[in-house]
Amino acid sequence: MKSYIKHLIECQCILKIFQNKTKPIFHKFIVFSIIDDDDNFIEKYVECNNCNAIHRVFDVNNSEIIHGKDNVLGLVTKIQDIKFNLNNSDKGKNIVNILDSNLINDITIWEHVEFLLENNIEGFVQLEKNEIKNNIVLKNLYIDKNGFKIKNETFQRYI
Repeated sequence: MKSYIKHLIECQCILKIFQNKTKPIFHKFIVFSIIDDDDNFIEKYVECNNCNAIHRVFDVNNSEIIHGKDNVLGLVTKIQDIKFNLNNSDKGKNIVNILDSNLINDITIWEHVEFLLENNIEGFVQLEKNEIKNNIVLKNLYIDKNGFKIKNETFQRYI
């Protein structure tokens, strides 16, 4: 059965907040990746959310930057591509509206939702996380065979 993993890859860019450090702290960003039925990692191309460099992700936490990105830019999945795919499915139309209304612009969330729907897998996707006083409030989108629903869940941060 297909599965997925969210993992970090490191770029060679540095966020402005870390530019004055003597030892460089390189930017890391989350990538959604698929593991096939035979437990093989499916290679993909992603774009850094800071500097727009294209990475070939070939294993968990491993990537290489592709130079001359014009040649591979078409291989990078964009949110607009996923919206198009979801809008052409029955369940997907409503989910696109929900993700848009919640201002979700993280490609990994869109990829996760698309993966769950395409593979008829029940699960949830975290849309938002906030800390309010001593509580952590999560906004999750739950997907199951009957449809989907959004739930806010509150957890006490300190005991």
